[in-house]
Amino acid sequence: MTDGPKKVYRGAGRVAFLARLDDFRKLIDAGHPLRAIYDDYAEQLGIGYPQFTKYVGRYVREEKDDGHQRNGGEQIAQPSPSPASTGGPGGQTKATPASAQKPGAKRPGFEHNPNSGNRDDLI
Repeated sequence: MTDGPKKVYRGAGRVAFLARLDDFRKLIDAGHPLRAIYDDYAEQLGIGYPQFTKYVGRYVREEKDDGHQRNGGEQIAQPSPSPASTGGPGGQTKATPASAQKPGAKRPGFEHNPNSGNRDDLI
């Protein structure tokens, strides 16, 4: 039989990266450039350089989670209230006529009547 290409399973690159995690930490702490580290281990890892840098950021550098850039849509802090919900003391909102209306309902105010005969109604 022929030795064809082996089937590569999803996540195999991450497993290969994590198996060498201590080596990568030592090299990065020693000041080696990421590109040089990747070039030395590329064949063993089976992943591209962009994925390698993502894994370095996630597993080696363990970037601080200060909430500035979030992946996955999670929120750390409570969302700030919208201008319509600023209300009384303690953050309690007061119901206003505008917020009590159903979405898409006509708001009270100007109504155009072209047959009124009064020019001031049109302005």
